[in-house]
Amino acid sequence: MLIRLVLIISLLLTQISFSLNKKNEIVGKFIYDIDIKKNELYILNNKLELNTYNIESGLIKNSLKIITENTDELGNMTWSGLYDSFNLNPDVVNGLLSSLVLKKIEEGKFYLFHDGGGLIIEIFDNKLVRKDNSFPFMNKFFGDFISFENNLYHFGGYGLFRTNNSMLFFDEGNSNQWEEITTKGNMPKEISDGLASFHPLLIDSNYYILGGNSSFNNNRFFNQSLLRYDFIESEWDNLGEVNLDFTENPLIISSESCYYIFDKNHFYQIQLLKGKLLRFEYQSSFNVDYIGQSFPYNRNDKTFLSISQKGEEFGIVSMNSYDDKFIHTFRSHNGKMNTSILNKYRLDEIIDVNSVIEIPLYKSEQSRNQFFVPLLIVLGIIIVNLLYKGIKKDIKNATPKLFTFEEDELFFMSTKINIDNNALEILKMLQENNEITSNDIVAKLVDNGLSYDYASKVKNKIIESLNEKFEFVTNSSEPFINISKSSQDKRIQILSLIKS
Repeated sequence: MLIRLVLIISLLLTQISFSLNKKNEIVGKFIYDIDIKKNELYILNNKLELNTYNIESGLIKNSLKIITENTDELGNMTWSGLYDSFNLNPDVVNGLLSSLVLKKIEEGKFYLFHDGGGLIIEIFDNKLVRKDNSFPFMNKFFGDFISFENNLYHFGGYGLFRTNNSMLFFDEGNSNQWEEITTKGNMPKEISDGLASFHPLLIDSNYYILGGNSSFNNNRFFNQSLLRYDFIESEWDNLGEVNLDFTENPLIISSESCYYIFDKNHFYQIQLLKGKLLRFEYQSSFNVDYIGQSFPYNRNDKTFLSISQKGEEFGIVSMNSYDDKFIHTFRSHNGKMNTSILNKYRLDEIIDVNSVIEIPLYKSEQSRNQFFVPLLIVLGIIIVNLLYKGIKKDIKNATPKLFTFEEDELFFMSTKINIDNNALEILKMLQENNEITSNDIVAKLVDNGLSYDYASKVKNKIIESLNEKFEFVTNSSEPFINISKSSQDKRIQILSLIKS
């Protein structure tokens, strides 16, 4: 009887120690993910415990203690094969947590990704198993990992002083490496220089991106448009410039088929499937600073949305569309070191539901509402222009140069084009020669320290990017860098610049 009582007490103490305490506090470093449909929160802490919590109650549903001893039995497919200079223990993981991303791929299947891209670790049973055969990280920080139809993808990210726009596919079961996907059509200019710290949302085969930052040559740009990638067609599309300002870094939460946006003055909800943008006033008693902001290149802000399922279980009818939604945010504890507290707010206690108004989702839609006066102005300009041409038809305007390349600076008409050292090298070779082979350019890049395969990819990307920018700026039907086949050997490509 005494033994039985001790066991019961032990189980109760274990349950209490594994659950979020009454103050919803978490001690130490951690990373997390959620399953909004199951209403579950997953936390991997610095003790290598993967705990599953019920979001509504805060109580633990399952706890998995990851074992790092004897991981060398799995060979180089474990972290011990990656970090062979020391054992992977809780102290090491504690230092790595800030660089890792936890993702629930499917039921019972969790992956750890290095934030810089590359490294993939599966939590298999109670061990860590490396899945990839690539570099530990690929300078793609603050990008996004996507699971679509049992395949893994990675888009965007920042590294080596610039953002990138590559969509990568993990070739699992073959090379076990990340391979770049060739996209169809023209890439929207908003991501031509790459994108990082954006807010993704996957709906069926459509991958949406809102906000984000583009960094190139020490210049940073905010993405104001809603972008969409079709995984079936491998094609990007710009849906339009959103009728909001993201330069003040408002908190943005992506969940199910909506974006929830908390700026300092109003709350907005973008309903993607309905193409609607709704605006609400805040409740006078709520301070939006409680839930923070979405700062670029920063993972310290941890905020997510959950949907209560109790109403469905007990037949309770919601009073509105927001009383079953809750905003959760991890904030640093003011009185305890190295401790986070999980705050919870019901959405209709944050916003005034009755204050809702619908506004145009895209700025182009808003412009149509004021189209009549601008139309008259445009018609007047056209008429004046026609009259002017009739009077001055004998005067010919000098045709401006399509491009200039002097003192290592490139201009398309009057627009300066940013170029890196590799592009500069290629342009100098093309300027010095009327025609030059593609192999000569690749050889030059290899001499500058690039591998042959990477040099070939860099050459292709530079030519493609310059041609797209040239067409956009000059509206020319001819490419800036012309590519043709050698008359002597069809396998050899001949490159030349357009006549200025």
